[in-house]
Amino acid sequence: MAVQFVQPYRFTEQQLARMEEAGILPERGAELLDGIVYRAGEPVRFDRGTYYRLAEIGVLGEHARVELIDGEIIEMTPAASRHAAYVTRLTRLLISRTADVIVRSEKPLWLPHDYDPEPDVAVLRPEPREYEDAHPTHEDALVVVEVAESSIRYDRHVKAERYGGAGIPEYWLVDLTRDEVVIHQRPAGVYSDIRVYGAGEWWSSPVLNGLTVLVDDVIKPRSAL
Repeated sequence: MAVQFVQPYRFTEQQLARMEEAGILPERGAELLDGIVYRAGEPVRFDRGTYYRLAEIGVLGEHARVELIDGEIIEMTPAASRHAAYVTRLTRLLISRTADVIVRSEKPLWLPHDYDPEPDVAVLRPEPREYEDAHPTHEDALVVVEVAESSIRYDRHVKAERYGGAGIPEYWLVDLTRDEVVIHQRPAGVYSDIRVYGAGEWWSSPVLNGLTVLVDDVIKPRSAL
């Protein structure tokens, strides 16, 4: 599936050579077309193991903003200061108001079909080693949160579909283009309960023991940021 709304990651000749040296690609037969790796006339698809191998050997830098979806490495928009402020605020809010969970920000979450997003915030079931041995999967996630502005269509459509399809109980989409929060609940292949909340309103999270969140605690006037 070609991913809409975002751009594929574009490799350099040096990165291609490094993949060949590491045995990830054969020494002959792979080529770059506009930064996309092709073999036998088809774009190369990467599985999860290869994706993380690319990071281990330095092909994908430590701070590369990428995700894996359907075998395609996608380049995400760099985080603006407003986006970063919201991620910080939501992370702090969830840590302070929840118990017996793990809250992580901008870390991998393994979903089915080699889809490895890095949600802006994820609330996870407790795990004794805090996921030191392996990244959490969709079965560990209670709530995922995305803060969206330039990526709003991708987060509203592609990510909602994937999070719902994976059965993650709740997906919170903080829409900075409209200053509203879209709450997705009751996944059944897709989310069957989607509600929009604006200034002065609140929602509750059954999966977080009925936690009540005020929109005004999340979305601040620009002058207050």
